[in-house]
Amino acid sequence: MSSYASTLDEFDPLLGATSPNAPDYLDEEDVADEAAADESQSEVAADDSRDGASEDSSRSAVAVQVPSAVSEGLNASIQQALDAELPDDSAAPGEIITACEQRINAAQVLSDAMEKRAREAYFHYAGPAVRQVNRTEAWRHIEDPTTKKPYRSWSAWQRGNGISRQQAYRMVNEQPLVEALGLSYGDLGVRQVDVLTPVLKNHPARLAELWRTAEEAGDTSAVSLLKIRDALGLSPTTADGQDGDDETSDSKVPVLKFQATPGAFDPARVDEATKASPAVARLIADRIYATLQAMEA
Repeated sequence: MSSYASTLDEFDPLLGATSPNAPDYLDEEDVADEAAADESQSEVAADDSRDGASEDSSRSAVAVQVPSAVSEGLNASIQQALDAELPDDSAAPGEIITACEQRINAAQVLSDAMEKRAREAYFHYAGPAVRQVNRTEAWRHIEDPTTKKPYRSWSAWQRGNGISRQQAYRMVNEQPLVEALGLSYGDLGVRQVDVLTPVLKNHPARLAELWRTAEEAGDTSAVSLLKIRDALGLSPTTADGQDGDDETSDSKVPVLKFQATPGAFDPARVDEATKASPAVARLIADRIYATLQAMEA
């Protein structure tokens, strides 16, 4: 509100305030009007007080509705532990602690289930939006409120919108995978995501085949997935555009190369490239590790 409007609010008699030039006395009609207004306000206050007391009474009469183990799809035994009566304070200490710990553990199971469902809902709705912002790089055209300039990085935009780096990584990379494989958020580790992401991008119809083969072998670790991916001929190639890592970085990051020439190895350059493209670095490290294991076998 402008200072002019504020002045009107404070001094305009039509708005119920007193002008600085107004006389400081009231006639009999003014006194009567003010008395009537005070009496009316007292009656309203009394009514509000009665209404508030009535609402408080109604609220106390209605039981608090809380989620149940059944509504979260948990085992009936969890609900039984939640509903079980706690022993009297005069009971033996062993009986008290046993009953209380059972209740606490059951409540924790329920809480974990609720948090998982809430997280899945958050990823379900926010994930597509985060991927679109990343894919289109629209974040480059938004002003960072802390600097009053366009966001300087993808991670800065994440922080500005309350999204952690881990959440953004999973939304951009893990979420499409878990939805394609019928898994839950958090089921895949970062290295598993790095191995599977290029397959989803370049060979989406064979992603399920890769995962099923690993499950049948009894090992879905990143190293196992990498070996099976290579055996099935699903490894990314130069024609595929590296590993699809463009979705996990700010774009046009340097490619990490393995430097083996004596005297040419520069740890600082490797560190720089690794930080710029961690997903590619992990894939290369996994590949080197798998090769060394095969050589030593």
